Amino acid sequence: MPWQAFVYGGLAAMTAEAITFPIDMSKTRLQIQGQIADARLSALKYRGMTHTLVTVAKQEGVMSLYTGAKFALLRQGTYGTIRLGIYYSIKDAWERKNVGVKMPLSHLVMLGGTAGVIGSYVTTPTDVMRVRMQASHHTKSPPLLRSFLNIFKTEGMKGVYRGAVPNAQRAAVVNGVQIPTYDVTKRNLLAAGFQDNKWTHFGSSLFAGFLGSCFSQPIDVAKTRMMNQKLLNNPNVRLYKGVMDTLLNTARHEGVPALWKGFVPTFCRLGPWNVLFFMSLEQFRLLDNFMNNRTKAVF
Repeated sequence: MPWQAFVYGGLAAMTAEAITFPIDMSKTRLQIQGQIADARLSALKYRGMTHTLVTVAKQEGVMSLYTGAKFALLRQGTYGTIRLGIYYSIKDAWERKNVGVKMPLSHLVMLGGTAGVIGSYVTTPTDVMRVRMQASHHTKSPPLLRSFLNIFKTEGMKGVYRGAVPNAQRAAVVNGVQIPTYDVTKRNLLAAGFQDNKWTHFGSSLFAGFLGSCFSQPIDVAKTRMMNQKLLNNPNVRLYKGVMDTLLNTARHEGVPALWKGFVPTFCRLGPWNVLFFMSLEQFRLLDNFMNNRTKAVF
């Protein structure tokens, strides 16, 4: 099992997350507004990604664009390590056992989805803390342990793992689409005569980000709304009961297009995020080859 897949997967994920985090913050603000289920968030304050970024920067300060960043970096460091490590380790073992045969697309999709589910369950608490901080108007994030304990004391383990199911479902879709899409697109481009260089990596990763955004957006909206809701004795706040309840209520009260709320910032983040992630991963591969005098990557 190549340890490089785990280490470089986490490093590449943290690199991409650090650069694109403000876009993710705007996506969260857009997704939680306009909810009939929560009177506190019923107003449509933001009109798009750019308007959200500018408004938050003006009203709350530029540093507010990075509210909750430490939770996101911790999540990506762990999540990226787990999902990429599992995916490439099993893929590498399968292809070494079946010499000269590439793992079929159906196997890659299942493997990517499974790796994503495992990683998402492990890192759900950090994702909950990230969403709560991004949805708030506080410029300073509390310490990690304090944030965890605050949610645990008031809402219990259900609060800490609130939204774990849609989080896992989204992870299954995203990873089942993105990673195999990148691998298969890159493989086909190389077979068509393209060079194994940055342009091939760029095109493959951007296409993977687009497909991932299209398939995962409705589940991402449900995940964000479920994670942001709190257990409060407030008659104006109706808790979503689950993924389907969230999706159906959102579509019923706000229209089906509302399931793709925040799609532009999602793709504006996921597209560059994928490009940064996969190109960083390829550079880590090259660095590892150079440092160990290898001509072929170990994963």
